[in-house]
Amino acid sequence: MPAPLTLVIADDDIDYRLIIRYLLQAVSDSMTVVGEAGDGEDALALVRRLRPDVLLTDLVMPRRDGIEITRIVKRELPLTKIILMSSYTEDAYRLMASDSGADAFINKQVINSSLLPAIRDVMARRPAGGGGCLPPNGGASSSSASPPP
Repeated sequence: MPAPLTLVIADDDIDYRLIIRYLLQAVSDSMTVVGEAGDGEDALALVRRLRPDVLLTDLVMPRRDGIEITRIVKRELPLTKIILMSSYTEDAYRLMASDSGADAFINKQVINSSLLPAIRDVMARRPAGGGGCLPPNGGASSSSASPPP
């Protein structure tokens, strides 16, 4: 039996981190959350120390955002897959995620149905590398809401 996939969850909303952990535990015994972070600095430190298979990170967080974390992790640990998550659904965010090297971008509004397929998809793609190779948006739709400041 292969070793479980290891994941780090980075989101400044503790309730959202609990939801993700619950989703992963409820549907898969082949994935293990090895760490959680509430801001970008802590997320980066955890990823450097734990070297997870997958980093699930929010796009907007204190101390470092998901785009900056993605660029650093892809440079330092290219085998770590990165899935950026956001409530923002505008194409500009998806483009930023792609340009940063993220392996996938998922909409938090449909995380129940898109998280596991996104993880499976990025793990199926070898070798690691991101570089703008994002799968379908997981149900996100464009809107006219303006980006955060």
